[in-house]
Amino acid sequence: MTYVGRFAPSPTGDLHLGTLTAAVASFLHARQANGSWLVRIEDIDPPREIAGSAESILKSLEALDLEWDGDVLYQSTRLNRYLALAHELVATGQAYYCDCSRQQIRSLTGSTRYPGTCRDKALTSGDTAIRLRSDEGVTAFLDRLQGSVERDTESTDGDFVIVRRDGLPAYHLAVVLDDAEQNITDVVRGVDLLDSTPLHIALQRRLGLRTPRYWHIPLVTDTAGEKLSKRAGAAAIDQAHPEKAAAAALELLGLAVPPDLVGARPKTLWQWAKQQWQIEGLTRVERN
Repeated sequence: MTYVGRFAPSPTGDLHLGTLTAAVASFLHARQANGSWLVRIEDIDPPREIAGSAESILKSLEALDLEWDGDVLYQSTRLNRYLALAHELVATGQAYYCDCSRQQIRSLTGSTRYPGTCRDKALTSGDTAIRLRSDEGVTAFLDRLQGSVERDTESTDGDFVIVRRDGLPAYHLAVVLDDAEQNITDVVRGVDLLDSTPLHIALQRRLGLRTPRYWHIPLVTDTAGEKLSKRAGAAAIDQAHPEKAAAAALELLGLAVPPDLVGARPKTLWQWAKQQWQIEGLTRVERN
């Protein structure tokens, strides 16, 4: 099976070192396998998006010589596809409409777990979300870096949202469908998304879709040990000096650039790094 990887940023700000490091890990792993590397812009959450950031992210990738295959996929162009699938799940009884607010759920359970309040209400579309019936129990899988993972999605999450009350598809539904229809074989991403993966696998199994291999890499953190993020004010990549950002990302991935390549163009650094890359060497992250 031909390797197909992907990098799927949300356009909520400029590319920064934390996101770049995940992109480089995904890129190197795909290129080492002589596979394809796709770019997807996950722009289905307008309230969080920043105008122009999608274009800025792509320009940064270009400046860094991170050359992707094929056309960029924008999730915003596929809204009808996601919603059609959600409505099919409702029609077959695998999902249902729900008018509960987050505040109501917390008041009932003291947590974010959904207790199934609307399962048997037979609500129709309107000011409602769509939830998938979560009857799978424990979802187990092998993460190629973090080891065996188990999550009882029914008792931990309950029936989870696949379409939000504002009518937009939820991340879980969109990412699962896109990965399947883009034939993604391997997902290399940050360990902060590890807890979402059992939900994705549960949905893949419900839909009869193939499950990719997952590789959750350690996060880049700041001096306080917090995840480096746009929300926390992480600095944007300097597009005028991409070689510095490329070298910094490689160092965070355990590949210190040799003296004779210091200052080289990113493309040269990627060619060198592809020969050195060993994803299994990344430090595992302890999970609670």
